[in-house]
Amino acid sequence: MRLNARKRRRILALAALLAALALAVYLILDNAVFIARDVRVEGNETIDDESIMRAAKLPLGEKMRNVDAEQVRASLESGGQVELVSLEKNYPSEIVLTVRERVCEAVVMHAGVVLTLERDGTVIEQLQALPDADAVYVTGLGVTSYRLGQVVSAPADRLTAMVEVLNALYENDATAYVSELNVSNANSIYIYSRTGMRVELGDSGNMHNKIIWMAGALADLEARGQTTGRLDVSSGNKADYSAG
Repeated sequence: MRLNARKRRRILALAALLAALALAVYLILDNAVFIARDVRVEGNETIDDESIMRAAKLPLGEKMRNVDAEQVRASLESGGQVELVSLEKNYPSEIVLTVRERVCEAVVMHAGVVLTLERDGTVIEQLQALPDADAVYVTGLGVTSYRLGQVVSAPADRLTAMVEVLNALYENDATAYVSELNVSNANSIYIYSRTGMRVELGDSGNMHNKIIWMAGALADLEARGQTTGRLDVSSGNKADYSAG
C-alpha cells in the first residue's frame, strides 16, 4: 500500500519537528544543564581535596564535554606527587577524580639537588636535603634530566638495574638492610648494607632470588656479630661471604 503525497508530507513534517525538538533539548542540556560544577576526589590520604582540584585545573563552569581527561592528567601529574587513576563524569554536573598519592621509595642526587622517586623512577619531588623517609639511597644512576611526574632520564641499563633491584627489595621487605644501592655499572651492581657490608649483586637478572639470599645471609651474619666484609649473591642460588 503506497502512501499518497499528503501523508508523506505529514510524516516528513512530523519527523522534522521531532528532530528539531530533540536538537532543542540537546542544546538546553549541553548549554545549561550538563555543566561541570561539582568535583569529588577519591583515593587521596595526605593531600587535601582542594590542592588536588587546583592542580587538576578543571574547567569548572564549562560544558561537561569540555572536560578532557588527558589534559587533567597532564596538569595533575606535572606536580609529581599524585597520579590520576581515573576521571569519571557523573551527569549532569559532577566530576570524580580518583587519584593515587606517589610514595617515596628511592632518593638520588642530581646537580646538587635531591630527587625523590618511586621505584619505577618517576620523580616525585625536588628537595634541598635528604627527606625523612624510609627510602633507598641510589648512587651511580647518572641522571641526565628530569621532570616532576615523569620517569627520570638516565642511561637505560642503569635505570633498568635500579628498577629491578628496588622491585626485589620492596617485594621481599628487604629495604631495611640497605644503606646504599649503586648502579653505576649495570653488570656489577652492589649494595652497602646498613652495617657497611658490601653485597655483590652482579647484573639485574634473577634479582628476586638474589635479594632473598642477601636478606637471609645478612640476618644470619648480623646475628653472629659479623657486620662487615663482602657478600656475593650474584649467582642467584647461594651467598658467599668473606670477611676481608
